[in-house]
Amino acid sequence: MLPDFLKVKEKLEKKLNYHLKQVLLSHLGPLADVPTFIFFEGSKAIIIREDGSVAEMNPKEMRVELEMKLGEIEGMNHEMVLDKINTMGKEMAEKQAKLSYEVIRKTAEEVGNVTNSSEGSFSIGSLLKALEKMHIDFDEEGQPIGLTFVANPNSPIDKAFLQAADDPRYQALMERKREEWRVRENNRALVG
Repeated sequence: MLPDFLKVKEKLEKKLNYHLKQVLLSHLGPLADVPTFIFFEGSKAIIIREDGSVAEMNPKEMRVELEMKLGEIEGMNHEMVLDKINTMGKEMAEKQAKLSYEVIRKTAEEVGNVTNSSEGSFSIGSLLKALEKMHIDFDEEGQPIGLTFVANPNSPIDKAFLQAADDPRYQALMERKREEWRVRENNRALVG
């Protein structure tokens, strides 16, 4: 009977899972910063929004399979194993990103939090409309935090942000959002 190195296999599994998670996060882009949680029981979860409305979440199963032929395993080295893990992580990230953006789009449409502009015409006005609908938090210096825009790489959104810096409408909107944030922070119940 051959020995079974349980502790070694356990350590190896932890290291490979850690590497897989790091690869997955590196390919998720801005979605890597979204908090995650584990469903321990049941098949549904609910989200209670700030306005009191309730939405039901049904988890979706995502799976990535790794197939190796028996003869392939014998000649594998460390780099080859990591390459397989990297391929799995990238594929899983693509699936998670696609589903996440679909859910975000659908949810934003349901609550009326969508701003449309015709293709290629994203302007300072479009940016202001989008920011108007957002819940924005600020740091101690009064700078926006957690504000992320995801757009097509060919989108003129960068140009709109550059124009916004000097636009008085943008300055007024951000000052109003800062004040809304201050009020939210002051009204927050302190735990203790």
